Amino acid sequence: MDRKSWIIVTLCVILMGVNWHYMQENQKLVQVEAARKKQEEVAKKAAETPAESTVAPATGTTPAAAATPAAPTVPEETHSLTAGTVTFELTSKGGGIARAALAGTDQVTLNKNGLEAIGALRREAAGMDAISYKLTAKSDKSATFEGTTAEGIVVTKTYTLTEGAEGDEHLIDLKITLKNTGTTQHRSEEYYLYAGAASALRHDDGRYDGFFWNNAGDTDHQLSKYFGKGFFSDAPGDYRHSYNALRYAGVMSRFYTHIITRMAEKDAPAKLWAGRRKLAQPIDAASAGKPEVEDFAYDASMGLPVVDLAPGASVTETYQIYLGPKEYDRLSKIGHQRSYAMFYGYFKIVSIALSKVMRWMHSISGSWGLAVILLTIFVRLCLWPIHAKSTMTMKRMGLLGPLMKELQVKYKDNPQQQQMETMKLYKEYGVNPLGGCLPLFLQFPIFIGLYSVLEVAAELRGQSFWWVRDLAAADTQGHFMGFPINPLPIIMGLTMVAQMKFTPQPATVDKTQQRIFMLMPLFFLWISYDFAAALALYWSTQNIFSIFQTRVMKLYMPEPKLEKASLKPAAKAAPAQSSFFNAGASKDKKSKGPKPPRLGG
Repeated sequence: MDRKSWIIVTLCVILMGVNWHYMQENQKLVQVEAARKKQEEVAKKAAETPAESTVAPATGTTPAAAATPAAPTVPEETHSLTAGTVTFELTSKGGGIARAALAGTDQVTLNKNGLEAIGALRREAAGMDAISYKLTAKSDKSATFEGTTAEGIVVTKTYTLTEGAEGDEHLIDLKITLKNTGTTQHRSEEYYLYAGAASALRHDDGRYDGFFWNNAGDTDHQLSKYFGKGFFSDAPGDYRHSYNALRYAGVMSRFYTHIITRMAEKDAPAKLWAGRRKLAQPIDAASAGKPEVEDFAYDASMGLPVVDLAPGASVTETYQIYLGPKEYDRLSKIGHQRSYAMFYGYFKIVSIALSKVMRWMHSISGSWGLAVILLTIFVRLCLWPIHAKSTMTMKRMGLLGPLMKELQVKYKDNPQQQQMETMKLYKEYGVNPLGGCLPLFLQFPIFIGLYSVLEVAAELRGQSFWWVRDLAAADTQGHFMGFPINPLPIIMGLTMVAQMKFTPQPATVDKTQQRIFMLMPLFFLWISYDFAAALALYWSTQNIFSIFQTRVMKLYMPEPKLEKASLKPAAKAAPAQSSFFNAGASKDKKSKGPKPPRLGG
C-alpha cells in the first residue's frame, strides 16, 4: 500500500479504538446511573415511612407526650498520636482520624475537607456515622473508642501506631470489633469505613484527584474526569460497585493519598462508594469570590465483609490506614500491593526503574535537581550506541540525495514505481530508512515513563534548585502582561532548535517537512510550558547532551562513504578432506596379485 492508504488504515484503527472505549465508558455510566436511581428510590421510601408514623400518633397523643426532649449532646473527646513528622488527630465524633498533619518538607494537612473522621463507621455508604463514641483508653501509641448503635451493636475501635519492618510513620492500625448485645440475629452487608476526602493543593492540580481500589490484586482508579459530563451522557452522581475480593480502597490527589487496607489472610467480598462534592470556597486564595472557579473534594467509603452475628457473638476486622505522600519506594516497603496505587500508566516498568535510579542519584548528589540531571545523562549514555548508529544512517541517507532526486524526476508521474525504485536504491546501498527513527521510538517510552514519575513525584514537591522554588511546579519568575514567565521551558525550546540545526536531515525531507520540523519546538513549548520544572529540566538537559554528543561524533567518527553493499560471496568448493581422517585415500592403490614371501619364513 502507498502512504495514503496506510494513513487511512491507521486512522480507521484509531477511530475504532476510540469508539470502543466510549462504548465501554457509556456502559459503565448506565450501570452507575441505574444504581443511583435505585438508591434514590430506596431513600425516598425510607423518608416517607417515618413521616407517616410521626403524623398518626400526633392526633391521638397529648401535647406533653408529643414533646419528647432532645437527646443530650455528647461532648467531643480528642487525642493525638505522633509518629515522626506525622500527627494523627483523633476525635470521638465518628471515632476516627479527624486530620493528619504532615510536617517536615510536606507541610500539609490531609482530610482537611472531610465530611467526618477517617475510619467513621457508616450504615449507608454516602451517609454519616451516627454513633456516639467515648474515648475509653489512650496512650502515646494507641487510642480506643467505643459506642453502641440503635440496633444494640457495640462498636469498639482501637487505633495503634504501626511498628516493625513494614511500619511507617504515615501508617496506623485500626482494629474494629462489632458485638451483638441484642436478642436477635443481626446480619448486614451495609457497613462502611469512611476513607476521608482528598482535594487538590492548587486549582490546577484538580485533574489528578480521584479514587481507586484493589480487587484481588487488580488495581484500578478513576480521576476527576469520571464525574464530568460526557458528549452523550450526564455526569454520574457517584460511583457504587461490589467486588469479590476488595483488598484496599482510597482517595488521592496529585501528591498524597489515603489508603484503607484490609489485613486478613483470606479475601472477602465488599463494596466501594465514591463521590464528589463542590467546596464552598476555592482552594487558591486568589480565586476567592470568583463563581466560575470550582474546586471539589472526593470522598470514598470501603465496605466491610458481610456482618452476621448471633446474639452475644462478635466479629473483629483489622485494617491499616495510610495517610501520606505518593512515593513508590515508601509504598513498596509497607507491602500489601499498595505500590500498585501509583498508576504510572502503560510504561509502568520504565517508570519504576527510572524512579529507583533517580532516588539513587539523589542519595549520591543530595539534590533532587542534580538527581534529575544525572538521571538524564545516565539515560543518554545508555542510548549512545543506538544514537550513533542512527546518526550514521541519516548521514548515509543524506549522501543518497542526488540519486533520490533523479528518481523523483524520472518517475514523477508514477509514484508507485518511484517508491519501488527508492526501496531498491536503499537495498543496493545497504541503507535502512527506519534506522534514523529508532532512537525516537526508544526515547518515547522513556520520556512518557519519566513524565509519569515527575508528574506525581511527591519527593520533588517543595524542593528548590537554582532559581526554581518547587521542582514539582512551573518555575514562574514573574508575569508579563498577565502571561507567566517560565525560563526552563523557554530554554528547552531554544535547545531543541539548536539540536535540530546540528542533527543531519535525511535527503527525503522536503521543504514542507522541514517547516513542520521547525514548528516542533514551538509545539513542545506550548504543551509543556506549565509542566513541572523537573520535566523541563530533564528535556533541556537531554537536548544539551544531544548537541554535545553530535559534536563529539563529528570530531572523532569518520564520515560515511557512499558505497554499494557488497554482494554475498560465492559458495566455496568443499575443502579436500584431510588425509588424517581418510588415510587410505592418500595411498596408491596396490596391484592385485601374489604377495612376496616374508623373510624368515
